[in-house]
Amino acid sequence: MRLWRRVRAWFWATLRRSRIEREMEAELRFHVEARAEDLIRYGAGSQEARRQAQIEFGGVERAKEECREARGVNFVEGVGQDLRHAFRTLCKSPGFTAVAVLTLALGIAINATMFSLVSAYLMRRPPVDDSERLVVVSSVNPAPVFQPDAYPVSAPNYLAWREANHVFSEMAAADENRTVNLTVEGQPAALRSAAVSANYFSLLGVSPEFGRAFSEGEDQPGRDHVVLLSHGLWVRSFGSDPGIVGRTVRLNRENYTVVGVMSSRFRLLGFTRDLWTPLTLSAEDEMAAARKDRSLRLFGRLKPGATVEEARAELKELERRAEENFPESEKGWGVSLRTLPDFLTYNFAIRTGLAIVMTTVGFVLLIACGNVAGLLLTRAAGRQKELALRMSLGASRLRIVRQLLTEGLVIALLGGAAGLLLAVWGVNLVRAGMTFNEEVSAVPMGLDRNVVLFAMGVSVLSAVLCGLAPALKASRTDVNTNLKDESRTASAGQSQSRLRTILVTAEIALALFLLIGTGLLIRGIYLLEHQTLGFRADHLLTASVTLDNARYKDAPRQIRFVREVMPRIESVPGVEEAAATSDLPATGPDSVSFRIQGQVEQPSSQPLSTLDSVVSVNYFRTARIPVLQGRAFTEGDDATAPKVVVVSQEFVRRHLRDQEALGRHIRLEVSGGTGEWSEIVGVVGDVRTYSEASRFDPEVYEPMLQRPLPSFLLVVRTTREPSSLAPDLRSAVGQVDEELPLDRVMSMPAVIDKQKRGDKLVAMMLGIFAALALILAAIGIYALIAYSVRQRTREIGIRMALGAARGDVLRIILGDALKMTAIGAAIGLVPALPLPRIFEASFFDLHLQEPRLYLFVPAVIFAVAMLATYIPARRATRVDPMTALRHE
Repeated sequence: MRLWRRVRAWFWATLRRSRIEREMEAELRFHVEARAEDLIRYGAGSQEARRQAQIEFGGVERAKEECREARGVNFVEGVGQDLRHAFRTLCKSPGFTAVAVLTLALGIAINATMFSLVSAYLMRRPPVDDSERLVVVSSVNPAPVFQPDAYPVSAPNYLAWREANHVFSEMAAADENRTVNLTVEGQPAALRSAAVSANYFSLLGVSPEFGRAFSEGEDQPGRDHVVLLSHGLWVRSFGSDPGIVGRTVRLNRENYTVVGVMSSRFRLLGFTRDLWTPLTLSAEDEMAAARKDRSLRLFGRLKPGATVEEARAELKELERRAEENFPESEKGWGVSLRTLPDFLTYNFAIRTGLAIVMTTVGFVLLIACGNVAGLLLTRAAGRQKELALRMSLGASRLRIVRQLLTEGLVIALLGGAAGLLLAVWGVNLVRAGMTFNEEVSAVPMGLDRNVVLFAMGVSVLSAVLCGLAPALKASRTDVNTNLKDESRTASAGQSQSRLRTILVTAEIALALFLLIGTGLLIRGIYLLEHQTLGFRADHLLTASVTLDNARYKDAPRQIRFVREVMPRIESVPGVEEAAATSDLPATGPDSVSFRIQGQVEQPSSQPLSTLDSVVSVNYFRTARIPVLQGRAFTEGDDATAPKVVVVSQEFVRRHLRDQEALGRHIRLEVSGGTGEWSEIVGVVGDVRTYSEASRFDPEVYEPMLQRPLPSFLLVVRTTREPSSLAPDLRSAVGQVDEELPLDRVMSMPAVIDKQKRGDKLVAMMLGIFAALALILAAIGIYALIAYSVRQRTREIGIRMALGAARGDVLRIILGDALKMTAIGAAIGLVPALPLPRIFEASFFDLHLQEPRLYLFVPAVIFAVAMLATYIPARRATRVDPMTALRHE
């Protein structure tokens, strides 16, 4: 309360300043005149009495200052004076001001642009009720895969944990990776959908924009033909018609009633779906065989008083019981739990990349601040007499520091404002590049409140970084020395030069560290871009097919569709071969556990695992994957024949220790599998798990005729441009089933490019930032050497007058720059040495060993430093000794 009273008193004193000043002056005059009258009565003359009264009172102006200080008005007036003086001083040097403001604007702009990504992906809260009390439960895959602790959960575990837990008020489940076929006005379209439990939306605490959410019991068979539309689908396909609620739409050849439309604000980060249907679980989903089908994402709301740690401990205990009761399917698996905001950012796998990018732009800003600090030091050196004069007239050291810091603050704020304007363009540029997948492009980006506040904070920090050292240095001015003409050669100038040298040396160290770090990442991305994938991606056309339950509910019908559609596709002019597969090559097939007949079973913590793909006949020939041993699949490998598999070369090397593979038997722990042993009939070449992976993983291929799938991808080898065959491919599928749409029709190079576009964007940004850091460091070196040459004009003149040749002067200047660059490079190399290990630990499957980079980058730094030094050094060799001596 005392602080509030003081603030209120200061506020009113500031508002009524004129009146208070008049009252204060009148009162002080009254006291002086009253004392003068007393002295007159004691016999003093009027003038002498007034003079004596003023002496006793101590001076009216001093009393006024004490009163203003007590009211806190002096500080406000001082700040106002500092700001006005700073603007006047900077306006007198427009060139200096423009360079300093532009330098900081560049640094602040790239920081604000990159922070817009942080704000969009890491700081935005999900549009749900009390998101920190919402947790996401995932399985932990024992296999060495990407994000093993973010795997979905099986239906039996969901049902068991929902009933047995004591920490959640309720739990919901969602199968978020379904595809449905929506027919509107006779035109079928494949859409992303999610099947969710009836309490999903109520647990999240969200409601539809209009209509209603699912009600209790609508996730039971027979009552589940209801659907919720996303706002985007409602606008695109139904013309924003509010009357759509209550109507029926055709999904997968069946009628569904639209019960509501979700708000456009409802998106869990970028994970958006076109529609939602109820998740129905039957008696089969409670059986032990269903434990191998992990497809559900679980959501739970913590009970009042329950903590995340308690929930994690209880679920781990429930998972341990599941492993004891069902070791075949649960062996080695675990459970993880995260709050909803933490899970969304983790599942996006963008946190590490953003941390590296923000660190990079932070270093660029530090280099920019170093340059501006050097400019301010130079400016302060030229104002030594002015500052000395002010101090001789009574200005305190603190007052000088505050004035110079205010000038730095004005420069930084102007740079921040200009940086925000540049950041508008930068954000638009980055947003245009963030379209490599639907989830990333769905996240809104812009200069929101967080970015503006960040830019303001960075501006203030820049003011401190730029202005503090020059202000403290200038405040130590020797008044007597600097008021003399010969002060230009005093030790203060040498001290200023030493501080500038330290700043530029630090810039060189930061630039070298930054160049090596970005160079390692860019080199790693380049190697991934140009590696061999293990198949031929050129002239491949791909498309996704999802067979609905209405017509293709059982395996024989799914097999019949594949057998009917393949000849029709291959009869299209321009098609060489066609095949079907559960996963496109180099796009990350699922991992499964397995056993090898005759080998000792692995402990639960180290189960054998392999990638698993289901492919049709002709797949290896279509993808140009070489068969190294044995044979590929044939039409005879159907449901009536013995189970067979084909394995990759890496599978033989890692799991069979390069022993004979043909004739060996393995058993795959797959969902819907029969548990039979499968004979290895062939060995094929390795295919990378992802187009961005640097290593090969073991892989098993199953024949589609023995394990048919309701959802698969078509792979078509063409003799002409693949995308030109897209209409013909749709027509061929339509001849078999005209209501079946094709989804994601694109060439295989386009699929791979879609995976890698994020890498290209990161590499481009890192390259730009590294180049900017190098340019700023070069400018700093140039400015330092130019200033040093100007300060040493008399010394150079004396040397040349005593017989020094121009080459000798050039060597002296270049030698100083070389020594400074060598020190900075050595300092920068020390923290750069462990960068490869840090990056390998931070990024999945990234291996960086580039010792040549540690020689190349310092060489570039030295070359740039010598180039930046050469111009002022050449200017030094042209100094006329007589002119230099007369000038001094």
